[in-house]
Amino acid sequence: MKKISKILLATSVLAFALTSCGSEKDASGVKRSKSKDANYQGYQAEIDPATGKIYDFGGMEVTYYDWWTNPDAPAASKQQEDEMAFRAWLEKTYNFKCVKKDLAGWGQNPTEVANFCITGSDKYAVFTIDGRSALSGLKANLWADLSKCDNIDWTKKKWTQGVLDKLRDGDSFYTFNVGLPEPRSGLFFNKRVLQENGIDPELPYDLQKEGKWTWEAFEDLCKKLTKDTNNDGITDQWAMASSNGIWAENILYSNGVKLISKENGKFVNNAGTDAAMEAWDFVRRTFTTYQRPQLEGESWDYYFAAFQNGEVAFCFEDEYNCQPNGKFNSMKDDYGFVCCPMGPKGFGHVTTTHGTNMVVLPSFYDLDTAKKIMKIIDFYTEEVPGYDDPEAWKEGYWASFRDERAVNETLQNMMDYPYESISAYVPDLTKDEMAWNICAGADPLETYERFKDQWQALIDNVN
Repeated sequence: MKKISKILLATSVLAFALTSCGSEKDASGVKRSKSKDANYQGYQAEIDPATGKIYDFGGMEVTYYDWWTNPDAPAASKQQEDEMAFRAWLEKTYNFKCVKKDLAGWGQNPTEVANFCITGSDKYAVFTIDGRSALSGLKANLWADLSKCDNIDWTKKKWTQGVLDKLRDGDSFYTFNVGLPEPRSGLFFNKRVLQENGIDPELPYDLQKEGKWTWEAFEDLCKKLTKDTNNDGITDQWAMASSNGIWAENILYSNGVKLISKENGKFVNNAGTDAAMEAWDFVRRTFTTYQRPQLEGESWDYYFAAFQNGEVAFCFEDEYNCQPNGKFNSMKDDYGFVCCPMGPKGFGHVTTTHGTNMVVLPSFYDLDTAKKIMKIIDFYTEEVPGYDDPEAWKEGYWASFRDERAVNETLQNMMDYPYESISAYVPDLTKDEMAWNICAGADPLETYERFKDQWQALIDNVN
């Protein structure tokens, strides 16, 4: 495993005297303190142009809400330890408090965010949202225009450009996030199951590295792994167990199809193109032939347990399932992780459909308050000194996987070819329902014709 060289960060908070601070401009023109005490491993405290002194927020508290963070959880890696120490120094230096925490879980997040933004509050907060809230919140004027926060250098590479552009109207934009796109859907594979069926457990990695990880290569493996093991005429070993909706959208994209795209400022439905029909047919064939069926009494997400228990070789799911608190992290069997196989009309490389979450600032704050909140977020999200290596992002993923190739090859591919799916921007789009029907054996073209007008009405409403 390649280790990233990094500066050992101090864990104690450094004190400093404001009266001794001089200043100098950095490369971006921002004034930084020259005081020897007002720095952290080379990071110089920033000067407030309004006062000529280091920023002082007077103890202002900002909550950074998402739907998964436990603020009391211990650091899971050295990088997280260093990040916590650096943030403690930032809070002390600039006299603010920022806590990242779960708001109300994924299911209730849109409702709780909307309630906060509509009713107003004396609390200071930013909120993580996704496609369920993005357009409806914008239409209701719930999100602040972040371009008015001109005290932030939005050209910094730390801001995720794809997210800044997600809800952009001319110079105005309404969402932000920090860092590289979050790696999402890929194919988990059970190495023991492959080996017991005479398949090299490194083969999916090798095919991916050689540019040969195609639909055909994947299906060849599925044929070898789907068997009638006791010769009674009934299949009792299956190759895969996956979510049909996630599988369908990624197979479509692997064949060059963006389920919903935006052209000339308008959302467009691409689910009925020739390339899409080819992909839908592959989705149907793989599910009806190689997918382990849901048994009586099993819940809709039975496929998680089927993969966890080693009943199948493949499970197409999101990367976060192997993180320290994920469903697959404690699996007994060893597993690997590759991208979705390439379709014949695809891009000539493997990748995934990204769905990087967005962060919004409520619009009810006055401009002065909005600027203060966003400046605190700007400081809170600063890059940790010592982690400027271009591969530093990998540090947070080593604990999630059982081998190096998942990070060095698969996640690297996902980072190299980011694509932000926007299908979730169309509320009530029945893409999963269409996938369920096709995965159950329905004709793709007939299914599309049945849903086409409904989809178009939803798209027209958004447009």
